[in-house]
This record gives sequence, C-alpha cells and structure tokens, in this order.
Amino acid sequence: MIAEFKVANFYSLKDEQTLSFVPTTDDTYLDAYTDVVAPGVRLLKIGCIYGSNASGKTNVLHALDFFTHAMIDTDQKKDEGTGVVPFLLDDDSKHASTTFEMTFYLEGLRYKLFLELNSKVIVKETLSVYTSAQPTLIYDRTYNSNTEAAEIKFGSKSGLLKKNREAIEGNTIVNRTVIAAFGISNVEKTRLNQVYEMFSSKVAPAMMPSNSLMYFIKKNLREYKTDKLKQFVLHFLKASDFNISDIKLRNEEIEINPETRDKDAFMARGTVNSEKLVFTHHTKYGNKELSEELESAGTKRYMGLATILFNLLSHSMMLPIDEVETSIHYELLSYFIRVFLVNSKKQSQLLLTTHDINLLDEDFIRRDTIWFTEKNDSGETQLLRLSSLGLHKTLSVYNAYKQEKLVSLPFTESIFIDSDLYNEDPTE
Repeated sequence: MIAEFKVANFYSLKDEQTLSFVPTTDDTYLDAYTDVVAPGVRLLKIGCIYGSNASGKTNVLHALDFFTHAMIDTDQKKDEGTGVVPFLLDDDSKHASTTFEMTFYLEGLRYKLFLELNSKVIVKETLSVYTSAQPTLIYDRTYNSNTEAAEIKFGSKSGLLKKNREAIEGNTIVNRTVIAAFGISNVEKTRLNQVYEMFSSKVAPAMMPSNSLMYFIKKNLREYKTDKLKQFVLHFLKASDFNISDIKLRNEEIEINPETRDKDAFMARGTVNSEKLVFTHHTKYGNKELSEELESAGTKRYMGLATILFNLLSHSMMLPIDEVETSIHYELLSYFIRVFLVNSKKQSQLLLTTHDINLLDEDFIRRDTIWFTEKNDSGETQLLRLSSLGLHKTLSVYNAYKQEKLVSLPFTESIFIDSDLYNEDPTE
C-alpha cells in the first residue's frame, strides 16, 4: 500500500506537494477505513480530492501515473528524452528538475523510492528499505554528465550477484529507470521483484471520465474462469436498484462495407466478429434483452465500477479515478464507496477526484481522507488536507466549504453580458 506520494515541478504542481494515506490520530471508523500493513502501522484505503475546474486535482493523478509508468516503461530510445513536463509558468522551473518520491509497504516492510529527472535524462534514482528504524540502501543511481551514462551503486540489501548487477546496469539507459531495467534483465529473484510487481500490476493507470469501460468489462468477463465475477456484478447492480437480471457476451458477425472500411484492416471476407454485451431486464412483461448500444451511459459506467470493485476486493491494488461521479447518481456513488470500505480486506486503495461535494455532508467520511486543490495567482496548485485546516469537529465540512472557509470557490461575475461581446452586427 502507498503511504505517501510527493511531487514537485510537474504540470501545475510547482512546489513539492504531498498526498498522504497515513491516518491521523482520529479513530473514527478506523477499522473500515484502514488496513494494517505492518505491526503498529495502518494506512488509509481511500483519498478524495476536491477542486474547481483547472485547479490541478487531475494533475495529481497524472503525476502518479507518470511515476508509476516510469517504473515499468522500457520503450525508450537513448536520445528520446523522458517526456516529463515541468511547471511552465515561470522562467526558472522549466529548466529545473522534476522530483517524485513514494513511500510504500510491501509484505510488512517500508520502502522509499525517489526519482529526479529533467526533459532529457534521469538525474537521480534511489530505493531504500526499512528493515530497522534506519533505511538501508538497495540502489543509488546517478547521471554522470562526463560519460553521459547512468552509474548505479547497489547496497547490501539488493541481493544481486555481481553479474546480475552488471546486467541491470547495461539495461539502465539515461532515460530508463532501474526498476524498468530490472524488469527486462534475466536476474535472480530479489526484493526488486516485489517492487517491480507493485508498479506493473498493483498500481493501475488512472481511470478518466472519457475512458470507455466496455472493453474492460468484456475482457474481465471473458477471462474469468468461473461465473463469480458475473454473479458479483449482477448482485451489485440488483443491490443498487437496477432491474438487470443477466448479462452475457455474444459474438456477432458484422458486414463491412468495402468502400468505407480501413484499407489496412484485416477483413478479407468483408465481415468482422464483434463481441457485444447483452443485458437482460426483468420487467412485468417478462425478461427482455437489450444490446449494449441501447443501455444508458450511467448503467454501463456503474457496471464498470462494479467490475472495478470486484478487482479491488479480490486483489491488492491501487486505483486512481478522475471525476468518479461521471454519469453516476450521488446515492450510487456513496454506495460504491461504502461497499468498498466495509468489504476491502486485501490492502487495496482508491484515489478519487470529484466535484460532488455531497460527500462532504456525510457523517461516514473521515476528514483525513479529504483533500482540496486550489491555484494561487501564479498558477501553482496547492494540495491541502482537510484534517490540517483547523475546522472544529462539530462544524459542517459541507457548509464550511460552501462558505469558502476551507478553500476558495470559483469566482463568477454577473450573468448579464454586454451584447457587444457577442453581437456580430455592429448596427444592432
């Protein structure tokens, strides 16, 4: 599980911002909201980021995405650069390095991973493990500007033989991380396997509002060897007052118009197999089937969330979701969150961004799970934790937010606009 994530000089996040899943001393709903990751150590299962449009809340997810992808990406060419985008609204930051740091727990041990890079090369990368109160180095990687190459110092806790250290060094080009290089190196199993597995399979890419979940749903239904996923999704839909009694995958052969089809596509016979979901609705007229095209966006989105929830409950993973309320009624969103919190026992985590402030009015929400983003006059995003803002526990978070006692709300002017701004006929 992730304990803390720090980022500086990335997109609108100029100064270092910290997102923490370490709970405060508040014991409200502690068992539902936290998992024990080591003796005496609990971490929060969820974080919710609120912010107005363009305040930078999605950039926090982009930062986590970038960092995670950097740990498994092996597609780089040596002269391609890193792809990082720094803060561009001042003259200094665009030439400065971007930094990331993540503290996380694997099998009861705390790890800390630091990454510094610019647009061309990775400047520094360090991984340490805490087997005692003090960190022990696994590796320290630096960029040598004279040789224009990465240099790696491995610590005693790396567990790697000399020949395998050399193999990893050979694959660590200037814009590729050591973790990614390890992933393509034929070396013995060490602690690095656990770290690589975390970034390759336990931290999912951020789910954006524009993402279609239909492919994800179909892939999961197709690949799961039993009906357990299907039965879970149906139970979740029924519990949420949908009248869907069955879902099934059906292959359909679709005729392709030779005049309009992609000339590069492989459609030799003029047809293509298309896999579609069919929904069975239980009504007073009997069971009726509808194809996925006829289902509402909200139904398909919620079914996607049900599939995601199944994975969160059955596996250990971190999932960021941007604008989680998209196409979802608030009551369904609240139910989704509560089901996750009460039933999650696999050390999974959710990181959500949302505009729906109704959650701030719920008594089941812990204040240390709520974050706000706002931009200052220089366009810099600040990430603020609700529990650090000094709001008395008896006061309504919802009302305080609406009254701008926590962060500033978007300022809008009069609804009346001078007609000269839009009138194209100067004579009128």
